[in-house]
Amino acid sequence: MTMKIDQFNQELLAFLDASPTPFHATKQMASRLQSAGFELLDESDQWQLLPGGKYCVVRNGSSLIAFTTGQGSVLENGFRMIGAHTDSPCLRVKPSPETFRNGYLQLGVEVYGGALLNPWFDRDLSLAGRINYVSSEGVVRSGLINFCDAIATIPSLAIHLDREANKNRSINPQTDIPPILMRIDDTEFDFRSILLQQLMREYDDIDAEKVLDYEL
Repeated sequence: MTMKIDQFNQELLAFLDASPTPFHATKQMASRLQSAGFELLDESDQWQLLPGGKYCVVRNGSSLIAFTTGQGSVLENGFRMIGAHTDSPCLRVKPSPETFRNGYLQLGVEVYGGALLNPWFDRDLSLAGRINYVSSEGVVRSGLINFCDAIATIPSLAIHLDREANKNRSINPQTDIPPILMRIDDTEFDFRSILLQQLMREYDDIDAEKVLDYEL
């Protein structure tokens, strides 16, 4: 029994580690379902569902529905449904995020979901999500990236600059939350160049010429 619990815990931790965004989580679940015998369907096709069959379908790369068909009539036997969500509160990178202040490059972000903002300060932050890019042949494609390592932080002010920090701290998401990425002198820096380099690192055979957009 202990071995089964340990195995379950290790597999759960591996799944969570590989699923930093809804896109990664959906890809992981679809892969695990297919390994378990589920057939991946396409919404644009006409489905031929068989009794006792196992199927799954993905929408937008961020939502997944998996289902099995029973042997009897739905009207007679009913159906059972379980729902969950793939997203969670986070900081989403804005479309034009580059902000240069006092020689530091910061990323403009917006708060997504009901996030507790205090825990985001003074900790290692990474970056992950979906990149839409164009190939050298002019074809638009998408790929997932996950930096894994810490690349940014949101520092707190020193206590002598914010004497009320321990008593009545308020956080302005627009001015206090943008993470610091690096020390930089070039204010012409293009954030998309970092994303393009990361795509090249994660996909050996990728043909990416330009990053068009992202959800990070």
